[in-house]
Formats: sequence, C-alpha cells, structure tokens
Amino acid sequence: MLTALLAATLGGPIPLLCTPYAEDGSLDVVTLAKEARFVADCGASGVIWPAANDALALLTAEEEREGLAAVAQALAGGEAWFCPCCPGTNLVDTLRRVGVAADLAARHPALKTALLVRMCDDATDDAAYERQYDAVAAALRARAAAGERPIRVIVQTYNGKSPLPSAKTLVGLAVRHPETYGWYKVEGTGSGICALAGELAAAKPAVKTVFTGWGGRDWLYHYRVVGTRGVISQRPMYADLMVRVWRALEADDARADELFAKFMYLRNLDNVLPSAQMRGWNLYVLKRRGVFRNTLSREAKAGGGWTLADLVLTEAQRAEIDRRLGHALAP
Repeated sequence: MLTALLAATLGGPIPLLCTPYAEDGSLDVVTLAKEARFVADCGASGVIWPAANDALALLTAEEEREGLAAVAQALAGGEAWFCPCCPGTNLVDTLRRVGVAADLAARHPALKTALLVRMCDDATDDAAYERQYDAVAAALRARAAAGERPIRVIVQTYNGKSPLPSAKTLVGLAVRHPETYGWYKVEGTGSGICALAGELAAAKPAVKTVFTGWGGRDWLYHYRVVGTRGVISQRPMYADLMVRVWRALEADDARADELFAKFMYLRNLDNVLPSAQMRGWNLYVLKRRGVFRNTLSREAKAGGGWTLADLVLTEAQRAEIDRRLGHALAP
C-alpha cells in the first residue's frame, strides 16, 4: 500500500535550486530557504539541492550540511518532497552524502524524503552501478530497520563521465530493492535516451516513475509518447510555470502546448544570453521575482579556491528578459 501511494505521489516537476551567496561570498542559507519555499509554494512536487552543475565543487562539506538543513526546515510541514542531491566522485563520497541527507530526514520524520543519486564519477559499467546502488540500498535499509522512515531514491542515469546504464540493470535494482528504487531520471546524450526511458516506463509496476531530464526541452514529447511522468530541471525561477504545464498535461488540457511554448520561450534565452548552467541570467530572474537578494556567484580560480563575481547585463539584455517574463508568466 505504501509503495503504491508513493508511486502515485512522487512525480511531476521537481526543480533544482540555484545556490545563493551573501555579499561576502558565504553561502546565503536564509535566501536558500526562501527559494525552497518559493518553489514549494508554486506547487512543485519537490525541491532538489545542491545541484551538481551549480558550482557544487566550490561548496564545503559543512556548507552542504548547513544548506540542506535550511532546505529541510523550509519544507517541514508542507507537501513538497525534500530531495537532497547526492553526487559522488566514488562510492565512499556518495555514501557520505547519503548519510548526511538521511540524518536530516531522521530529524524531520514527517518530511517526505527522496534522494537524487547519480552513478559515481568513477563508475565504468553496469556491474559498478549495481555495486553502488546495492550499497546505498543496504545503508538506507539498515536505517529503516532501526526505526527511521524509509527513504526513496531517484536514480539519475547520467553524470557526464560514465556510459548509460542498461534498462535491465535499472529494472533489476527496482525488483531487488522495491522499497528504495523504481524512480528514474533519464537523461544524457545520444540516440539511446528515449529508448531507455521508454523501456523503463514500460517496466511497471517495478518502475514507478520515469522523469524527463534534458532541461525539460522535450518534456511534452517524453510525457505523451515515451511515458515519462515528471520533469527534473534546473529552472526554479519559474517553477510556477512548470507546475501549470504539468497540471495541464495531467488534465489532458490542450493549453499544455501553449504553456510549454512559454516555458521554452524562457528556456531559449540561453540561445541569446549564454549562461553557465543555472547561473548567469537565471540569477537576474530570481532577483527580479523577489527570491534572491543579489546576482553573485563563486567562480573557480585556476590555482584553486574561488573568487566572487557579479552578473553584468546590458540594459537591452535586461529588457529582453523582462519582456519574456512578462509574456510567459502572465495569467
């Protein structure tokens, strides 16, 4: 019964948060919590942080713990899933992050928790994936046996370094560990992506939900044709629009196409204002919407460490962003 309930509720849009910084370059946990609440209040299914592509390497382990604690506190008492991202350079690193997230979940037993765990950076084949995810399942099962609330895992099938896992391996994980696996974020490069997502979507009931990745670019096609039932994307700044698209899809409302066109109108700003993944003009939008206090970013230094830099936009660039926001977010 519990597995069936979770299968029905763990889906939909789950944005990844952008990381905010204070004027001195420190992690701005107050704004991070505000961003989490903004996404949850928009009606998103969940909130993910930290994002691997959002300068994660420039955060200390203590900052990660502090930030996750702030996000968990911000979501406590609400309906949104708390989804800590647990990328790892190796299995030890992954299990460390899983442990930090599980400790926080234990402190908030009413908080629905689902970890986003991609394959380790040093993984090279399906056998390595199975060892990693079996180890994660064993660690979470031990905590559940000790009385903690079970934690689900969304498996991310791409890390930019390792080959795609096979559908056989991923379905096998869900069969062996049904209390942990069955939720997959499928993304990557190459022609095999939709085929893998389709195979997983067809493997019900072992597989509960397949999420679209790809920045949501082909969200409607993946939903209607491939069989995905959620989207995980780096777009917290217009989580409300993502929710409107999702609700229209679920209601088989023809307006889903129009709303998705608005989503892509914003998404395609990258074509005229290239940005570093989740930052760049995205920070301006978060500030424009009253979520962020500034548009600062940490930037890696060649010799190690980081420096603090602010976003610089021309008047014409700001006008273009404002024009698209006004159109896309209009009721």
